[in-house]
Amino acid sequence: MDDIADILAFAENLICQATETYCSELQRRILIMALDKERKTYDQLADECGYSPRYVRQDVAPKLWQLISQTLDRKVTKANVRSVLNEALRNRKQQQAADSAVPAKAPTSSQALLNMNLAASTADDYQANILLVDDQPQNLRLLSELLEEQGYEVQQAIKGSIALQAIATHPPDLVLLDISLPEVDGYSICQQIKANPLSSGIPVIFISALDEPWDKVRAFSVGGSDYIAKPFKVVEVLARVQNQLKIQQLQQRLLDQNRKLQQAIQELQRLAAIDEFTQVASRRRLDAYLLSCWQQARAQQTPLTLMLTQVDNFNMAPQRVRMPREVSQALTPEDRRLYEIAQALQRNVQSSDSLVARYGTTTFAIVLPHQSRSEGEQIATRLMSQVRACPVRAVGSLGSSSGSSSGSSSGSSSQTKVSLCIGIVSSIPKPETEMGDFLEQCDRNLQLAKSKCAKGLAESLVSTEF
Repeated sequence: MDDIADILAFAENLICQATETYCSELQRRILIMALDKERKTYDQLADECGYSPRYVRQDVAPKLWQLISQTLDRKVTKANVRSVLNEALRNRKQQQAADSAVPAKAPTSSQALLNMNLAASTADDYQANILLVDDQPQNLRLLSELLEEQGYEVQQAIKGSIALQAIATHPPDLVLLDISLPEVDGYSICQQIKANPLSSGIPVIFISALDEPWDKVRAFSVGGSDYIAKPFKVVEVLARVQNQLKIQQLQQRLLDQNRKLQQAIQELQRLAAIDEFTQVASRRRLDAYLLSCWQQARAQQTPLTLMLTQVDNFNMAPQRVRMPREVSQALTPEDRRLYEIAQALQRNVQSSDSLVARYGTTTFAIVLPHQSRSEGEQIATRLMSQVRACPVRAVGSLGSSSGSSSGSSSGSSSQTKVSLCIGIVSSIPKPETEMGDFLEQCDRNLQLAKSKCAKGLAESLVSTEF
């Protein structure tokens, strides 16, 4: 009894520090009942003290456990209050002894010490919240005491409408549901719980005096997870409750792992859609997007334009390249040249639904949905002008020293310009036309443009309707 007196005094001191008021007599009686492990219910205590059972069970006791939980920064219930307070008291005595042995050490408040000593164990103290739905008060009282002694938080409802409201405002981890209820039976309540996406994952255990096979079959058919027949055995109730909570925890872990896996897949898909070195769309992304645009254009009878552009005079290195640092570190000099050209193409294609992609080693594709041949030619002309205005240094100049006055040809910094050969094809797809033929026509136009460049033209553009 001396230990209980010490723990009670410690608890009263904590409450006084937190609220600057002393415990009421009813709070003291609740604490004594819990600390002394009396086999007494809140209703019995309320009758002894002259209070309403509901007031004690749903107001005074929950607020008392919540207050002590906040003070200790640890979950406290009727079932574990003695062990938690005893541990906290023991820790405080040990700290006081340590402080007295080191006078020079600044004193530390008991609240800070308790938080420091108990913080490591808070994660393991979570107790499930269980909703009991039964129209018989004695059943609610018996199940509440049984579950609270195991450390569970308990909500109560005497009919279906109250149960659904409780689930909406404070979703439980588990529902123990009677079948024979006023107004709406348990089967209908379970169906409503499972029909709501916000509560469909809550397991429901039916607990009923109906013990016919058909009753159990119907209970499972409406979404019940388990069935307990009345009169029930305590060990059976606890075992089935624990089993359903364990299943729910495992299902939640699986959902979390699946969510992380989906995020990883999306990230891989994003990376696969981007060309590593030019940072425009990849060939894989191009194929998928072009097919989508082709199908949409054929269904809606809207124009679709495709542009293939080949970089000419590619034996050059950019005079100035700006790119993300992580990209720059991974690129070779040739890739750096392509990066600048690709970004120039990207900047000059303004439409939000257009796509610039790497088609080949030095070839880029530009998909222009809803744009005609003439609009594609205007964009191509602008691209050639922009790229033409971009000076680069010859490869030989890369090895020259900025401070060298040598007249050797290897140290010169001759300037030249990159040019483009472009093939364009535009079409309003007919049902009988194929996208492969459309792409082949654009490639033929590019080859014609390249042949013109080979005959001495600085740049060339070939455009046709398909």
